[in-house]
Amino acid sequence: MKTTGSISMSRNLVNKLGIDVQSSIIIRVGSLKIKSKLIVHDNNKKGYALSPELVQALHIKKRKGMKIRYQAEDKMLHLGPTIGILATLIPGSNREVMDPRSLQAELIYLSIIGNTFPGQIYLLTPGGINWANQTCRGYVYHQLSQYRGRWESSIFPLPDVVYDRIHSRSAEARSNVQYAKNRLMKLPYLKYFNPHYLNKWNVHQVLLTNPMLTDYLPETFELDNNNLQELLKKYRVLFMKPSNGSLGKGIIKVSASKGKLNYIAYKSRRIRNQASNPAELIRKTKKLRDDRHYIIQQGLDLAKYKGSPFDLRIIYQKNGQGEWMISKKFCRIAPHGSSISNLSSGGRVEKSSKVLRYLFKKDSLIKSKNEEIRQLCKMVAITLENASNNTFGELGMDIGIDRQGRLCLIEVNSKPRKTTETVFSMKIVKNTFKRPLAYATYLAGFKVK
Repeated sequence: MKTTGSISMSRNLVNKLGIDVQSSIIIRVGSLKIKSKLIVHDNNKKGYALSPELVQALHIKKRKGMKIRYQAEDKMLHLGPTIGILATLIPGSNREVMDPRSLQAELIYLSIIGNTFPGQIYLLTPGGINWANQTCRGYVYHQLSQYRGRWESSIFPLPDVVYDRIHSRSAEARSNVQYAKNRLMKLPYLKYFNPHYLNKWNVHQVLLTNPMLTDYLPETFELDNNNLQELLKKYRVLFMKPSNGSLGKGIIKVSASKGKLNYIAYKSRRIRNQASNPAELIRKTKKLRDDRHYIIQQGLDLAKYKGSPFDLRIIYQKNGQGEWMISKKFCRIAPHGSSISNLSSGGRVEKSSKVLRYLFKKDSLIKSKNEEIRQLCKMVAITLENASNNTFGELGMDIGIDRQGRLCLIEVNSKPRKTTETVFSMKIVKNTFKRPLAYATYLAGFKVK
């Protein structure tokens, strides 16, 4: 490896980092490694300086705010963190016409928050990667005014950490996306979190391996005629759900009444019909299910808030110390006459504190229920992560509360959408965007304040 440029460091910093001083040293930024001349000076300064030649070779754009650490086992200096947010497209930047609930708003806000972090944080796409020289075209949003800004692109090293924000299951399934993800995960220094969407059936199977979770899981089977018949003997209401579905789309609610099976399919509009028996129900809903794998799940006798069913949505994230915590908790109230509380299906948001007060009245009961919610989230996250052998930095969890006050885990989502507007605290919103970046900094090996 040829020597490129130089890094000059104070004796104080060399001693603090425990560097084995040689005439040259390997410096890493993201996946790029460069051999450089090491100059140690005996003044009282604590910092370091890179020569212009070295800055150019390492594709460093942020001259100030790069943290430094020494990897003694490799005798290598690491500057960073370099964090890549993986998306399939770079959204437009006309914020005056932007839906604050959109992916566009989410990525812009994530980049704006990233600009306040140390190191380099950028968006990258599968098509912008240059595998031959371990670099990519990265995009950073620069805000020009409250409602205006633009994406600016530069060449960056492939990152220390990838935060996967692929926006849909169909995008994730594309061959170029799969190829890029698989190659990124194999890079020697790269960490990757939230690597894929979750399959409802696989998640249920995994969570059943933890006996402490059994009582929180609704009875669930793969959809077929036998399983449907068996569950109809036990429950008056069932839900058929696509294993790889999101946003409440494709759900079919089945209600047994007077020898008939009435069903409502939730698609772009509600489709109502009935069947005489399970076999006919499966046949009549075949087109609605579109040959996708479905599960069948017991209908929960959910408590209601002022006459409407609801669930708790939890944004559960790791912080800058790698510890799980609840970042956001709110209730989604189903619209009148509906059993689906997803916001995309017309549900509305209410403060969880207000709904829990309405249900449980007493402070002691509310405190106990909140603690149980925390423990449930932690068990689910740890069980899922350990069993899947994947790294997750955030999860969305939907939790129901039945009429007896018991918690029930309805769904777990590995790509929770985060809105940039709120009827609650903007500080909470900001934290939901900051924590994944703080966790990425931690994964890269750097301390987070």
